[in-house]
Amino acid sequence: MEYYTYAYLREDGTPYYIGKGKAGRITNSLHRIAIPKETERIIYLKKNLTDEEARKHEIYMIAILGRKDLGTGILRNMTDGGEGCAGRRLSDETKKKLSDAHKGRKKSTEHRKALSEAAKKRKASDKWRECVSAAKKGRFTGNENHNYGRKWWNDGVKNIMSKECPGENFSLGRIGNNMGRRKKMNNK
Repeated sequence: MEYYTYAYLREDGTPYYIGKGKAGRITNSLHRIAIPKETERIIYLKKNLTDEEARKHEIYMIAILGRKDLGTGILRNMTDGGEGCAGRRLSDETKKKLSDAHKGRKKSTEHRKALSEAAKKRKASDKWRECVSAAKKGRFTGNENHNYGRKWWNDGVKNIMSKECPGENFSLGRIGNNMGRRKKMNNK
């Protein structure tokens, strides 16, 4: 129950696009249709729908208001609605094909030059440089980091932060996601 349907409105208040989505889809810049600059012209039609309910409502609204490309109405939608990739899972074979298709792709000289120029325009502030320097030295903005120099020791039952190994039954682990990754690597 996390899906919704929405509409983009013209300045006169009439809808020109009907869609369905979840999370930030309503303002996602990857739309093929221009998103209104004024937030008042972006409205939710229905909220708290299942994927199926949202698809049906989108189809219904497009059918009622009609499509410009078919000469049946006022919407710029290019389909009757209900499509999309919600819940789509790619097979390993498809993932491999997509990966292979993108390997070895080279950016054009113009593209690389544009990226380079954009990077040159970005300047790091002195404050940012100080923070990065302090973090690499084990301090945060001049204050001593209380965990600097310590290692994370884990016996699999309780976690203890110390500078030295608490005993021979403990093993060196990592904080956060790396801890699980380290266990998996050790089990191989």
